[in-house]
Amino acid sequence: MNVKLQQPIETYFEATNNQDPKKFISIFAEDAVVLDDGEELVGLEKIEAWGEKSHFDAKLKAEVIKAFNEDSTTVVTAKVDGDFDKTGLPDPLFFDFHFTVVNGLVSKLEILLVQSL
Repeated sequence: MNVKLQQPIETYFEATNNQDPKKFISIFAEDAVVLDDGEELVGLEKIEAWGEKSHFDAKLKAEVIKAFNEDSTTVVTAKVDGDFDKTGLPDPLFFDFHFTVVNGLVSKLEILLVQSL
């Protein structure tokens, strides 16, 4: 079931696609946690550095395919592309973004590779 995305989640994808690092970091809580590719990043400084490297240096583009709520988490499936090494990755490439939003800010984001749609 598709859902309307909360503002910080919409902003995450807009900022990524429009190469806007300031807008990107503005949606995260001070003590937010990002889990991506086996890494756990805690706090704005580490998340900002991760965003710069994995989103903006890579000119990442993410097309939202579907979204649904699961308990207190919103799961967004997106088709992802950009300037990064795609060796061994499926084509097209899909990720599930598991967002937890508290008081209007992302408190946790876990990004997982989708094996099949």
